[in-house]
Amino acid sequence: MKLKFLFAVIVSFLSFCAWSQNIGVDTIQIESIDIVAPRLQHFSSTEKTVQIDSILIQRYDGKDLSSLLQKTSLVNVSSNGAFGALATVGMRGASGTHTSVNWNGIPVNSLTTGSADLSLINAGSFDQVQVIYGAVGSLYGSGTLGGAIELSNMPDWKKKSEIGLNSEIGSFSNSKTKLFGKYSNKSISYSGQAFFQYGKNDFTYTDFHDFGSPTERLNNNENRAFGTIQDLHLKINEHYIDFGAWYQVKEKNIGGLMGIGAPISYQKQRDSSFKAYIGWKKLIGKFRLEAKSAYLSDYLKYTDRGSATNTGYKTFSEIESKRWLNDANLRYYFSDKWSIDINGKYSWLKGITNNYEGDIIENESRLTLATKYSPQIGTFIFTYGKEWNSEVNPPEMYSFSSLIHLFPTIIDIRSKASTHYKRPTFNERYWNNSGNVDLKSENGWNYELGLMMLSQKALYGDITLDFNAYKALNDDLIAWQPGSGTLWKPINIGKTVIQGVDIEATHFLKVKNNNLRTSLKYAYNDAYNNDKESDNYKKSLAYRPHHLVKFSSDYLFGKWDAGVLGTLRSNTNTWEGDQVDGNLLVDINVGYRFNTKFAKIKLTGRVENLLDESYEIVRFYPMPGRAYYFGVNVIF
Repeated sequence: MKLKFLFAVIVSFLSFCAWSQNIGVDTIQIESIDIVAPRLQHFSSTEKTVQIDSILIQRYDGKDLSSLLQKTSLVNVSSNGAFGALATVGMRGASGTHTSVNWNGIPVNSLTTGSADLSLINAGSFDQVQVIYGAVGSLYGSGTLGGAIELSNMPDWKKKSEIGLNSEIGSFSNSKTKLFGKYSNKSISYSGQAFFQYGKNDFTYTDFHDFGSPTERLNNNENRAFGTIQDLHLKINEHYIDFGAWYQVKEKNIGGLMGIGAPISYQKQRDSSFKAYIGWKKLIGKFRLEAKSAYLSDYLKYTDRGSATNTGYKTFSEIESKRWLNDANLRYYFSDKWSIDINGKYSWLKGITNNYEGDIIENESRLTLATKYSPQIGTFIFTYGKEWNSEVNPPEMYSFSSLIHLFPTIIDIRSKASTHYKRPTFNERYWNNSGNVDLKSENGWNYELGLMMLSQKALYGDITLDFNAYKALNDDLIAWQPGSGTLWKPINIGKTVIQGVDIEATHFLKVKNNNLRTSLKYAYNDAYNNDKESDNYKKSLAYRPHHLVKFSSDYLFGKWDAGVLGTLRSNTNTWEGDQVDGNLLVDINVGYRFNTKFAKIKLTGRVENLLDESYEIVRFYPMPGRAYYFGVNVIF
């Protein structure tokens, strides 16, 4: 009730200020970019948001999104092997189920598992990749304790057209080919792509879990993927209309595990998904109206023959989900500095699998109120969110954040206090012999304080610095824990604390036609069980490294570019109490671009894991050693 009262007071006070400033004002000058900008972007301007450099996106165009983020961002990637294996990403000590992945504002996390498998998402399929650390739950909804990842294909209203071909080949019989095209003018913007990827992935590795640490070769690890993404944007008499469709299939043989003897496996998995949406937005006077409707269908089939002679299946599992998501938004501008926003959502959710006791259908709705005030001193945002679900009872959520220009053009201060929440997933509630319909939803508070030094002259160039400290208190954390035999079950493990700091420094040096950009990123995190009733009181949560370091340096000269990229990850623990050693990975790359009479061409080369380190991220799942890649990008 106190927070409700505070919300009412803040809105009333700021609304009065805005009204008093606009007596007699009939029109408001609002930039067209603000009309087109998504709602989540509009209300995340006080958050720590990092946009992945377009050069890095192009460089890792042939890889999946988990590979790109692992090498470029302060995130913790969890991967059951490499090249198409399940990969999720956690941020700031949270797990993959606490990271919301959105495509043009549409959440694509799995309905059944709660996380997004980033091995299904190609790194180079999007114009923009943004990482929002600690995204607020009152704005995004369930499951954003760690943050959010925004994938966007942006419209371009300039007259242009192009078609292109991107192809890359690499070690372990890996290859990828992508055909893409774009067309735009002042009324239409279209982009489309189709891609195919294959990898045999029969790499060798050192098996630390076998006697004498022998060198083994991974077999039954083939991966095939193909798909298409289409985006169409129309601007008709100041009406903005968006269409998008994304279809993708991945077929993966699941390789054997590390341990005694050679890796043997007869497991296969097929994933297919279809996503489509239509959206509309329009500015009418001081009002901005927007509506969007999306349909998502996901299918997974997992099989295990058990042995080479078995013609049947030891395990056969099919999981399908269907979602219909609807979103309506109304924003009112009191002035060019002050706006208030009302958003309503309705979702129809269905899970279909023989692993549940029949099909599961849920209905969910959400109401969000948000207000943004941007005087000269900075920006202030308050959000309130409430969800209703036919099976669980989500709590009310609040957030207040600010970005203050302490010393204009020199130092900004960022602060935030907000609640978070995550409902149990379909699998956590309904999976036969494991699910628990009595699981409680996670909820709690998180806080953040940040200091940003804006671009300043130093070390013969320009330097920026971003420092953040954060803390999250979470009740009833849900985790899958080992039970009897090989059976794992989800349980509420009680109160947890996640706290830490992250630091990012970037230096840019330009001398004539020489450009050198160097970045150093460091994150310290301490995520532990804080339930005094638990046997694991004060123990670190599984697969949460205390230290992450990311380093990159890119040199551009004329038609050439070259770079080095390094990542360091400290040791982690497993839920069983074992340890997974940390790793140091180094990549080097080079590119050369030139123009012909008919096309623009860029040639690329890359060496990944230059030091040829044998390592694992998840215990018993080997990762590849040194690998070479060569690519060509042609634009007509």
